[in-house]
Amino acid sequence: MKNKIKYRAACLILVFCFLLSGCSRTKIVLTTGLASDELFRIGEISCMLPEALVYLMNQKGTYEKIYGIDMWEHAMGDGTMEEYLKSQVLSELAQVKSMVLLAEEQEIALSETETAHASEAAAEYFASLNKEEVAALKIDQDTVRKMYEDYCLAFKTYRQITEDVSIEISDDEARIIQIQQMFVPEEGLARDLRDRLEEGEDFGVLAANYSRLSQTTLFIARGDKGGEYEEVAFELNNEEVSDVFAADEGYYILKCLNTYVEEESEANKLQVAQKQKTERFQSIYTELMKDTLSELQEKLWDKVIFADYEEVQTSTFFEVYRKYFEE
Repeated sequence: MKNKIKYRAACLILVFCFLLSGCSRTKIVLTTGLASDELFRIGEISCMLPEALVYLMNQKGTYEKIYGIDMWEHAMGDGTMEEYLKSQVLSELAQVKSMVLLAEEQEIALSETETAHASEAAAEYFASLNKEEVAALKIDQDTVRKMYEDYCLAFKTYRQITEDVSIEISDDEARIIQIQQMFVPEEGLARDLRDRLEEGEDFGVLAANYSRLSQTTLFIARGDKGGEYEEVAFELNNEEVSDVFAADEGYYILKCLNTYVEEESEANKLQVAQKQKTERFQSIYTELMKDTLSELQEKLWDKVIFADYEEVQTSTFFEVYRKYFEE
């Protein structure tokens, strides 16, 4: 169970890092200068069309098991569900190939055990395909093996770069506080309410009657609010009420209910540490990718339509990966 949790966390962080740094900072060129079945290239790392088809058809099969086959013409943003899934798969593959490039730069490689697992996974997955699927995907077992190796290497690279970082997070950096808030647009009303609090009236009652905010009581961490709001909130002691202060085109009054919510603060400490590790990874990744040329053969991908692959029902590629690399 622990391994599965780490795997899912790595997946989310990998996607997060790519979207914030890799894609936006890489030079992307639409080209016809690639090989006939070469979908894209990042640096010296290529993605061939059969690889993309395996990813795409497996994602397609998984969606259809959940939502049914009559979903691909439905609208999704400015396009269809089919166009949306193709875009997502292209993005995911770009992430994996970028990480393979980073692995080479950092001299990170698979172990003999990991390589053996990739071969075993490839044999199992390829055996699950019928002749029609193999022909449609234009895939062979060696290509599947390389895909599993790349997928494993992508996650290993992220883990190795981040797990080498030792980070100590103080209680104050990570603490979660519980406060009550009141917000009104007029300074005169705010100061009147502050006087009434001083006279002993209940904060919650006054907030319910006068505040323009729907939420009166909330938990906040450092970075949630920013500015004077956060500065005031984290300076309060238990049961202390702030002075009136201006922010968000109005006036706030805050009351601290708890300066350290223990369980939430301990959980946040792990999140803050992970965020700092991710930032380190992101700086390494960005430095590598900033001058890396990415070439995409867009017309080749545009020619892929689901109607041409009705005989392909495969959906176990990622399930097989989890079997060999998570257990």
